[in-house]
Amino acid sequence: MSHTSKSAAVLFTLAMMPVGALAASPRAGGLSAPLSDEECWRRLPAAKTGTGQPLPSWAKMLAGELPRSTATLLALDLAQRTKSPVDAKLRAAMRWVAAHANHCEYGESCAAADARRAGLDDDRLGALAREGYPGWTEAERAALTFARKMSADSDSVTDAEFAVLVKEFGEKRAASMVLLLAYANFQDRLLICLGAPIEPGGPLPPVEVSFDPSSFTAKTTPPPPLQRSPLPAPSGKDLVEDDPEWAAVSYEALQDRLEAQRRKPTRLRIPEWDEVARNLPEGLIKRPSDIIWYRIVFGYAPELAVPYEYFMRTAGAEASAKYDRVFGSSLFWVTTRAIKCPYCMGHCEMNWEVAGLSKAEIAERSRLLAGDDWSSFTPAEQHAFAFARTLTKAPWTVTEADIETIKRDFGPDRALIVVLNACRYHYMTRISNGFQLKLERENVFYDYYNTKPPAGTGATR
Repeated sequence: MSHTSKSAAVLFTLAMMPVGALAASPRAGGLSAPLSDEECWRRLPAAKTGTGQPLPSWAKMLAGELPRSTATLLALDLAQRTKSPVDAKLRAAMRWVAAHANHCEYGESCAAADARRAGLDDDRLGALAREGYPGWTEAERAALTFARKMSADSDSVTDAEFAVLVKEFGEKRAASMVLLLAYANFQDRLLICLGAPIEPGGPLPPVEVSFDPSSFTAKTTPPPPLQRSPLPAPSGKDLVEDDPEWAAVSYEALQDRLEAQRRKPTRLRIPEWDEVARNLPEGLIKRPSDIIWYRIVFGYAPELAVPYEYFMRTAGAEASAKYDRVFGSSLFWVTTRAIKCPYCMGHCEMNWEVAGLSKAEIAERSRLLAGDDWSSFTPAEQHAFAFARTLTKAPWTVTEADIETIKRDFGPDRALIVVLNACRYHYMTRISNGFQLKLERENVFYDYYNTKPPAGTGATR
């Protein structure tokens, strides 16, 4: 049975059965075994409200190693499913279309259950698996097509297609759609990698829980001092299968794309900082930021952007001791190359610089990653880069063997962190491609991490 036919059957089943009657088979093994609800609540930060509820399987699989990060993800999931200005029926439908493109059955089932709770009728629910989305309005079809393209090939969304969303739904809702698809593509990949099963009794509604903001990390965590280890010359023989398309785009061509992104206008007006600042909770960002990403997401959709920022900062602090920043930005670079995201590729270069690499070292690393010989990198890094490329292009093809290789190379605790970061890069690249953010010319991450560039580098804070 094709994925389309299979998903149509799942939709029909969900439409005809009470919510809670369908369960998916978990992946054998996986990154981590789920805790019980009781143990998970003991690990999580103390909740202000909502403690003791049944928790989604993915939260119970993350909380053992990353309890505070898991709490921020519960807050982010709640915000995306309840606080977005996008109509609840359309929002759930777009979430289903994204999960369908990613072949994520958990995401499909959860979105279908949300759609039914919002009152979406069976005919329109079933139409999501059919070409052209019959029964939906022209404006809704544009939004559903946007959801599919943002998931399958985010670089292919045109300025004209985004302009239609702005015309039909307004700037705030169009921006919220971008953030929805960013979250969907992050979450689907994490669900697939975890092998997260649908909960007994069926997909859970959003967990209505709130945590004290002090449980989260509001400050950024600067990278530790660099332990320099020059990359060896490539040997001509690496450990991963070549991608025929990969080396067809040279390092020089990728640099041309970065320069084009510096000249490209962002699809929405970039708000002034005073417009942005009034949307931020006290202590999250204390001074004006020149990061275009921040001005757009906090300016247009703060109710969705702030929970993600808490996740990113909390996860950065919680995992910092086990996650090498130079390697992390290299993993991110591979994702940006695979998804064609020049804005985030430029940010990888900035983060390498803040971590301590020189301009020459950054260029060398980028050239090696852009080629088809990764033998300059350690076996663990080569495997992780290949995993990130697969996760980007076809997440449904990630196998148990892929996960086991990451676990063997990094150990179970660090493997979970590597995979979580590889998945979250799909949030960041979807934001960047969705809005077509103009790449900053100066390094904006010295200010982000509240650090100073080395003297004589020419970089600015």
